[in-house]
Amino acid sequence: MMKHIYIAFCLVVFTVPQSRAQSKVTDTAYIRPYTQKVLMGGYVSTNAVQLVNAGKTYLPNNPFNVGVIFALKNTVINAMFDYGVVSLKGKSYGKTSLTDFQIHNYGRYLMLDLFIQQYKGFYSQSGSAGHEIMRYPDLSVSQIGGEGTYVFNGNKFSGKAAFEQSEQQLQSAGSVILGAGVYLYKARLDSNMVITGKNPFRNFQAGVNGGYAYSWVINNRWMLAGMAKAGASYVNVPQLNGGEKIKVYPTAFARGSATYQKPRWAASFLMLINNKSAFAYQNKYQITSVNFQLSYVRHFNSIFKNKKN
Repeated sequence: MMKHIYIAFCLVVFTVPQSRAQSKVTDTAYIRPYTQKVLMGGYVSTNAVQLVNAGKTYLPNNPFNVGVIFALKNTVINAMFDYGVVSLKGKSYGKTSLTDFQIHNYGRYLMLDLFIQQYKGFYSQSGSAGHEIMRYPDLSVSQIGGEGTYVFNGNKFSGKAAFEQSEQQLQSAGSVILGAGVYLYKARLDSNMVITGKNPFRNFQAGVNGGYAYSWVINNRWMLAGMAKAGASYVNVPQLNGGEKIKVYPTAFARGSATYQKPRWAASFLMLINNKSAFAYQNKYQITSVNFQLSYVRHFNSIFKNKKN
């Protein structure tokens, strides 16, 4: 029997005003909404936060999630809930306790991604023949923040079709994208880590980024889509003497999907990678949030079937 159960909760609520977006006309030669009013589905996923320092990667023993999706068209109701079923690795990799709350909203012209992720308990694996596993039960990493992305060609490129399957992309289309993000990182290091200085740190950063998004409609069933942004963040860097410095460091954000769609249902594989750098006490840390999701959604006119007279 499992002694530890991991729960990850993701609630997506349409809270961003879209008045400007609604005032622009969608090009129906490129984008078609589903005529049905209800979207329901299920998915399996894995979410993780990884830490890299001095060439060594620290990984959580994160769970394999099973979830459900429910949305009502033209309302604020658009929710996902998932439950951690079992850890991906065995007991020899240690135990990870976590809170992973994310919001991903795909508006016509504005995409919003929010992260509240707290992970405690990591492991690393050597590259030698023995593949020795080192556990770091007291290592904890927290990422709180998010970013918005403006899609300039949102009347032809649909983020909803690419990453949510709530619309259909009829023709290939792309768009320049521009964004900004704000994040707070906190880390408490483990005594087993071989590192100069093991002081806990807080790292605040804010920056801008830009890139491109594209959906490739292979035929009326298959579509590949992706978006990638690169940018720079202003980061406060704690110093060994107790002071702080402000420096500028690169950032990266990418999302991709492969979708098979039919008039009433769609299946897709989605991935997300959010990479940021944190610096403290003469040490550099790469903190990467990684999501993988395989989903199936179906569209209905009504939850309940109408009774025949």
